[in-house]
Amino acid sequence: MEAAIAWLAQTILATLLIDKMEEWIRQAGLADDIEKLKSEIRRIKMVISAVKGRGIRNEALAESLALLEDHLYDADDVVDELDYYRLQVSNSRSGDQEALPGRLQIQACMLQGTSEGCCYT
Repeated sequence: MEAAIAWLAQTILATLLIDKMEEWIRQAGLADDIEKLKSEIRRIKMVISAVKGRGIRNEALAESLALLEDHLYDADDVVDELDYYRLQVSNSRSGDQEALPGRLQIQACMLQGTSEGCCYT
């Protein structure tokens, strides 16, 4: 499980560190949120290297790692959709980046664990 979590964390960071993605994130006004996400992912990588192999013997840790893995899959989905949306915008050459699609806004709120400021309609 730890290997899967480490792989997911690395995949998310790699996608976010693509030059064109970083530029688009700044233009879309998401730089602060993405920096927070990167920081959390780096902390996750640090924790995972510290707990390698311990989850098997510790039920509470194993459950926490499973939950973390689920959240990382959600984060990976959001990052993939951001990249997809970036590619759509760049291919359309419209430059319309004012608002993210509603689905991305909802997923971002879910990752933050809050519905504050979110519109679900």
